[in-house]
Amino acid sequence: MARGPVVRKTAEAVSETGANSLGGVDHVGTVAVDVAAGTTSAQFAKAMMTSPPKWITTLMTLRDKAVKPFGLKGGHVEATEITPGAWLGPMRVIDVSETEVMAGKDDKHLSYRVTFAVREGAHGPEGACSTVVRYNGAPGKWYFAAIRPFHYLIGRDLARRGGAKTTT
Repeated sequence: MARGPVVRKTAEAVSETGANSLGGVDHVGTVAVDVAAGTTSAQFAKAMMTSPPKWITTLMTLRDKAVKPFGLKGGHVEATEITPGAWLGPMRVIDVSETEVMAGKDDKHLSYRVTFAVREGAHGPEGACSTVVRYNGAPGKWYFAAIRPFHYLIGRDLARRGGAKTTT
């Protein structure tokens, strides 16, 4: 029995926008999932980031408690609108264009950008989500090494949910 849309892990980033805004990157990851024809990048971003599964909100709550003593930012805010400056999950929307939505956050240990786009894929329209990360010194590298196993799982499940919400 299928568990919803199939998520494809790909090395092809959505665009160079996120990497360029950071001035260099240490990690790039992209996931893609089929979406309904006519889905916009903003619709895909909101579908991915609205109402995450309980396991993700629980994990993020634990993460926030664990990093608070180190002065790192936390918090998950529900996406309400996709406009520059608005919260989109744990990050702020930086830019919205016809072709992509870019959000991200800068913290002491690392900075990241997440770019959402709808593009033509091998099986029709696909929503693609790229994450680019720049470590801010050794603490960022250590932190990302610790969360890396969860990073792809979270992106995969959020993309799957985003694809399902745009095709139903």
